[in-house]
Amino acid sequence: MSKGICSVSYLSKIENEILQPSDETMQLLLNRLGYIEETNALTRIQELLTKWNITLMKRDEKESKNLYHFFQEKDFINEGIHLEYRVLRIQYSLQQNMLAQVRKELMNLTEKIIDMPLKTRFYFFKHSAYYYYHVGKMGEAVTNIIEAQKFISFLELSTLELADFYYAFSFVNSKNNDTKTAVKYAEMALSSYQTIYMLTKCVDCHILLGICHKRNFHYDLAFEHYEAAHTLAKEIDYQEMLHPIIHNLSSLYSILGQHDEALGLLQELYSELSNFHSYTSARIVLSLVKEYCKEGRKSEAAQCLSKIYLAIQQDPSLKSLGSEYIFFDLMLGDQFEKLDREMEKTIIPELMKQNKYLTLSGFCDYLGEYHVEQSRYKKSSYYFQLGKELLVKSIQKNTGVKI
Repeated sequence: MSKGICSVSYLSKIENEILQPSDETMQLLLNRLGYIEETNALTRIQELLTKWNITLMKRDEKESKNLYHFFQEKDFINEGIHLEYRVLRIQYSLQQNMLAQVRKELMNLTEKIIDMPLKTRFYFFKHSAYYYYHVGKMGEAVTNIIEAQKFISFLELSTLELADFYYAFSFVNSKNNDTKTAVKYAEMALSSYQTIYMLTKCVDCHILLGICHKRNFHYDLAFEHYEAAHTLAKEIDYQEMLHPIIHNLSSLYSILGQHDEALGLLQELYSELSNFHSYTSARIVLSLVKEYCKEGRKSEAAQCLSKIYLAIQQDPSLKSLGSEYIFFDLMLGDQFEKLDREMEKTIIPELMKQNKYLTLSGFCDYLGEYHVEQSRYKKSSYYFQLGKELLVKSIQKNTGVKI
């Protein structure tokens, strides 16, 4: 049966589900067994599923949507192929931000994991990791991406599939503040994407590396990757990433105390915003408010902050920014007694949960200085001490160096 196709030991591993063969190898084996007529239709479906997976990884929204509607009208007889379709549908739903649908599908598929081919299991755990990231459950996200990693050595994956996994592994770990791991895998992803000339994903990798190096206090490397991302994004007209790149550059200038440069970039971005309901827009506004506050321009800060009031209140995808909005809103309104209560009740717990130690440390320093001016030294001491502890925690989390 396996002669001229694969070794007997390789065939044995396929039969025992130790290895997942390539589509070509599987088709040759099925043809050898005489399943030619029956498998022709299955082969076509498998080819289209593979194509759909590629379009999803490349974020080709038009083609991806067409294939999604094509598969919706199909009845799947083969259970393995049906499971593959359902797992790919998770990735499609994630890209469409249909999180409630993803949650339901993940729950329904959990009991089917044992029936999945190895490659389908691999994608199930990878997509699960992205889902848990989107809903803010970073522990589950890391657990699932590590589970997906276990299948890598048993699968024949294309360069695109490997690059996509490396990026996912880096992205999830960066969000969990494991920047050492994130840098390693982002560099692997960048190298793989460069090999297949996927330039938009190269931009994404440069941005991710810039973020990681900034968190590790390697500011020269961060600038290098942001500038590379900016240059490449302009060359290929990758418009949707130009704002995030400039925003990250402004944050570097702010960290280095070059507030005029930071403010100039943020004002430019702010003037180009057409709406204030996306995460990126809200993030830009909050950064601009922060810079205005540093310059003592509170009226301008308050005016900007009002632009995202409705979005923060109504859009669940902006929930993670709620604590930062509350801080600036109360601070700019001189409601410091209420701000102290909200710090204890909401802001500190939420930002700690999100691992936003540097942001919270800055808030504590600001309140520490305010309470010194009010001669409330016990309160100021509390905030200064907490701010110091958070700064140390951030350094330790990102660099692994104990202080």
